[in-house]
Amino acid sequence: MKKSVIGISIATSMLLAESFTLGQVSVFDNIKDINLFEQSISSEVISQNSSDTVSEALDNISGVSQDTQGARAESTLHIRGFDAKRIGVFIDGIPVYVPYDGNFDYGRFLTTDISSIDVSKGYSSVVYGGANMGGVVNIVSRKPTKEFEGSVKGKIVLDSDGKMARHVESLNAGSKQDNFYVQLGASYSKQDHFRLSDEYKATPTQPEGDRLRSEAEDKKVSLKAGYVADDGSEMAISYVNQQGVKQQPPVTDTTFAKNKDWDWPQWDKETISITGQKNFSSSYVKALAYFDKSKNSIYSYDDATFNAITKNWAFKSRYDDYSYGARLEYGVELGDNFLKAAANYKKDVHRGYDKSKTTDVESLVERYEDNTISLGLEDVYSITSKLEFLAGVSYDRKEADEIYDTNTAYLNMLALEAEDSFAPQAALIYSLDESSKVKGSISRKTYMPTMKDRYSRKFNSYVPNVELKNETATNYELSYLKKYDALTSRVNLFFTRVEDAIQSVVFVPNPAYNQNQNVGTFDHRGVELELDYKADTLEVGGNYTYISVKNMDDNGVEIVDVPKHQLFTYAQKELSSGVFIYANAKYRDGAYEEKLDGTYVTTPSFTTFDLKAIYEPTKAITAEIGVKNLTDELVRYNTAYPMTGREYFASMNYKF
Repeated sequence: MKKSVIGISIATSMLLAESFTLGQVSVFDNIKDINLFEQSISSEVISQNSSDTVSEALDNISGVSQDTQGARAESTLHIRGFDAKRIGVFIDGIPVYVPYDGNFDYGRFLTTDISSIDVSKGYSSVVYGGANMGGVVNIVSRKPTKEFEGSVKGKIVLDSDGKMARHVESLNAGSKQDNFYVQLGASYSKQDHFRLSDEYKATPTQPEGDRLRSEAEDKKVSLKAGYVADDGSEMAISYVNQQGVKQQPPVTDTTFAKNKDWDWPQWDKETISITGQKNFSSSYVKALAYFDKSKNSIYSYDDATFNAITKNWAFKSRYDDYSYGARLEYGVELGDNFLKAAANYKKDVHRGYDKSKTTDVESLVERYEDNTISLGLEDVYSITSKLEFLAGVSYDRKEADEIYDTNTAYLNMLALEAEDSFAPQAALIYSLDESSKVKGSISRKTYMPTMKDRYSRKFNSYVPNVELKNETATNYELSYLKKYDALTSRVNLFFTRVEDAIQSVVFVPNPAYNQNQNVGTFDHRGVELELDYKADTLEVGGNYTYISVKNMDDNGVEIVDVPKHQLFTYAQKELSSGVFIYANAKYRDGAYEEKLDGTYVTTPSFTTFDLKAIYEPTKAITAEIGVKNLTDELVRYNTAYPMTGREYFASMNYKF
């Protein structure tokens, strides 16, 4: 391969100047900056699109579509038709999805302290560990490069009536002194409400105007300290503490969903980690250890007044989950091969508590534990100067370690079981010339059933199934990327077959109940087109995604919330020195959703336009003023949960 590990590290640092490189995981180190395996969103692009949250930032990538889980007040997403719990979510390489159900609320995570977001679709590095069937999202934090640097930013958001709807403040400060560095981040977001589009018509549960019960508050503090040796070896310790509160808006159409008078008074997350890499002349050793804790509470009230919790259906519940784990990675250059070997261990613990309706005294009602190990090996082999072959394989095993459950319904069906998987993958990359490449790949990925999949009775309407098998997905992809001066284009063609898909079916011994079973086969196929042009005073580009997901066993069952067509376009023009105008447009169409009577309908399509003016009087100061959803479009990812109408915003960012 004729390139040293240290050289790769230095080149990567130059390309991603403020990224915490220890937190990055890549299937293919490429110093020519033509990457056909991961797509990265830089902090500059995040700022350009005025993306306040991770979910908003990811919605602009081809193959990725934003979604909302209205019954959970969560912002989530799909990658090529795969939902959030089938997507591995990492922050600086640390898995941070909720142990119990694998979900992740992307709307709780602000982008103020992010250097980049790396996305793998289909083919992903085995270093991450197993069971990332739908892809991988890795959120990479900042790292300082100067003796003292940072930024202070404030943003206000007004609704279409001119009332204060939300404000966001953030501080980032860092220092690099010789071989040592430290990075501090703090952010605060408070949403008083959001206002619906004027196209929305009132229903018995939701009047026109301000969305009921749409308040939210998020606070976050992060700290990282590290040491970089002269040979590029590095060690760092990180701590992140995030606290959130959110309300749950009511259902606006009860033919699509049942109304739930719920609140989430606690949505907290805390992570501590230590990671390091030791470089040698032609190899490296990298290690990571982490502890990640998730706490969230849900209160169910008697009625829509939210004044009392006394009825039989009302409750107070709290989840106290945590994970800890470690990863060991070794990479070595052997002639024309670059080999990586990785071992991952992860312990997941879920603890569910019921709280007394009157005294708030807690009692443990369920405790589940899983152990997961993953062993991976991957190689990049340079066959010729233009042709490279990649291959990888992982072995993954999840073992249930403990079950404690006070729910006596079908308790005899709970048992400690284990599942394992063997996941190979391979790819060929051919360089047509110095500016273009073509890639063909095939990969086999798995989804291991979560604790919720196996054990949940869903308010005593389901029968548990500890014998659930893994879902398996075989991904085929053909990609072409061309960079020509200021123009970059990419085409991705993909096909995925999912077997043993977990679906809800009637439990035959007692038809009053449902059960999760491996009964489905689905085909995902589609195309992603991307085009970007960047000159000195003009940037223009966008992407289009077509996705079709078909149930090969039952034509009457559809995959919901996945748009068939999604388009994103943008343009930025420098009008004069330090003065810019930016605009983007998004179009979404063709997503199915299921009504309560079991019938399917297509969610109404929508098109939104954003517009803003940018003023940079100096390199240190950036001021912006703009409007989101310019035409006040009625945006609905789910018909029962309409989203924000037109909003005005202004922001100021000072860098030092």
